[in-house]
Amino acid sequence: MPQITITPEERQRRKARNRKIVIGFFVFIGLVVGLESPLTRVRHIEVTGNSTIVSREIVSDTDIHTGESLWQVNSAHAAAKVTSMEPMVQSVSIKTSWLQGTIHVAVHERDVVAIYETSGDFYELLNNGVVYAAIKPTNGLPFPVITSGQKQVTTGQAVSPEVAEICKQLPKISAAELVNVSEFHANGDGTVSLYLDNRFVVTCDIQGLVGDMNAMHDAVSYFIQKGYKPGTIDLSGSPPYRYTPYSSSSTATGGKSP
Repeated sequence: MPQITITPEERQRRKARNRKIVIGFFVFIGLVVGLESPLTRVRHIEVTGNSTIVSREIVSDTDIHTGESLWQVNSAHAAAKVTSMEPMVQSVSIKTSWLQGTIHVAVHERDVVAIYETSGDFYELLNNGVVYAAIKPTNGLPFPVITSGQKQVTTGQAVSPEVAEICKQLPKISAAELVNVSEFHANGDGTVSLYLDNRFVVTCDIQGLVGDMNAMHDAVSYFIQKGYKPGTIDLSGSPPYRYTPYSSSSTATGGKSP
C-alpha cells in the first residue's frame, strides 16, 4: 500500500482549518450563553413624556416585557403599536440601553386644540382633528369652538378632513388673534366662517387660515371705521375684500375694502 506523504504546507493548512473550527465552536457557545444571560434580558422599561396616559398603559401597548431578550425587541414595531392604540400619542421613540438592560420609551403627546360642538354636545379635538373625549363645559370652554355640518362624531376618529385641517393650523395662530373668535364653522366647500364677538362673520379659505387671521383684523377694523354694521366679510379671494350685510334691512350697503 503506497504511503501518503503530507507536505509541511498541507500540515499548516490543516492546523489552520482545525483552529478555525475550534474557534467557531467556542464563539457559538459564547453567543448561546450570551443570548441566555440575564445581562441580555429586559430588566427595566422607562416611559417619559406622557402626561395624560399612564405609563403602564404605554408599556402594555409596546408588548415589550421584562425578562424578554433584548435582541428580540423590535423598537419600530413597538412604537407603531403605541401610536396606533393611543390617539393622544403623536410619536414614540424607543431606545435600548444594553448595559443597564433598560428600554427607554419617549412619548410625544398630541395637544387638545379645539372643541367640537354638535347638537349641544362638546368634544375635545386633537391637533390632527381626531375626537379625543366628550366633555361637559361646566366652567366654560378653554379652546376655540369648531362646528360643521357633521352631526355624529366618533371618539378616536377625525370629524372630517376640513375640521382636521383647521385643527392642524390652530397651533400656529397666537392666542391674541383667537381671543375675539367665538366659533369656526367648516362650510364644506373648502372655506371656514369665523364668528366674531362683535357679530361680524369672516369667511376665508381653510388652507390659508393662518395668513387670513392677520388680514381679518385689518378688514374688520376698516369696515367698522367706515360705519358698516356687522355683516359678512369674504377673505376667501384676493383683495379687495367683499362686505355683505346680513339682510336688506341693514342701513349699510355692500362694499369692498381698499
